[in-house]
Amino acid sequence: MAKVSILMNGYNAQKYLKEAIDSVYTQTFSDWEIIFIDNCSTDETKEIVESYDDKIKYYKTEQNIPLGAARNFGLDFCKGEYLAFLDTDDIWFKDKLEKQISIMESDKTIQLSYGGVEFIDAKGDSLGLGIPKATNENVFAHQLKRYEINMQSVVIRNNIKIIMNDQLKHSPDYDLFMEIAAKYQVYVFKDIIVKYRKLSNSLTSKNIAYWGEEMQFTLDRLFENQSLKDKYRDYYDLAYAKVAYNKARYFMSIDQVKEATQELSKYKFLDIKYFVAYFLSLFPKSIWNFVHSYR
Repeated sequence: MAKVSILMNGYNAQKYLKEAIDSVYTQTFSDWEIIFIDNCSTDETKEIVESYDDKIKYYKTEQNIPLGAARNFGLDFCKGEYLAFLDTDDIWFKDKLEKQISIMESDKTIQLSYGGVEFIDAKGDSLGLGIPKATNENVFAHQLKRYEINMQSVVIRNNIKIIMNDQLKHSPDYDLFMEIAAKYQVYVFKDIIVKYRKLSNSLTSKNIAYWGEEMQFTLDRLFENQSLKDKYRDYYDLAYAKVAYNKARYFMSIDQVKEATQELSKYKFLDIKYFVAYFLSLFPKSIWNFVHSYR
């Protein structure tokens, strides 16, 4: 059994698929397998996957299912000591696995590690860097303030029950990683280890309606644990302020400006950025859209 099981889920993924898979084959760490779940593609996804050797295990769903359910389907085949994720339009730096497995082998208390990201466009041109700001001492607290765990950069020690909430349309990964960060030791790499492709038609951009509601679902579930709530009380309002902001973004997208302003007003004095967002909501929507087009 390979030491690292890499879960890839694809649906009509032929455009960038070879580049993604090749970034695994060029890893300096070689003890891995790819578990590829084809979510009933109608393009050449299967042919591309099967052009590689038996380090890729190909499975196909019986019908097209939501991404969370497809990932749970794939997790059943991931038996490696470690688990990693790679979407079909993203790219790993060649030493990604070597760096992460090395540190996690040296410290068995680390349950999850993640690192920095270079954002790229459809052509592969750089859009900027996302360097983690959390330290290894404040990972969960920082995620409450500003979530930064990029799924493509994650490696998880595969000795706990790992399952995606397939009822969540936008953020099953957020739900899983926040639970792990709340319970276990997490290691943060400041190195850039992944290229993450930002596409205008991505599921993330389409699911704005669920951003706030699903984040709130996860936070509500975690903070049912009173001891956790007491420990992170200083970050509690900051976490829910982000919920309100995401709800406001959705309301603005459907021209419900009054509702957006009401959400933002709850936390307008908590942090300058939320006051600015509240202030922007009082002006014509074109101003809000202009400012957010540069985020």
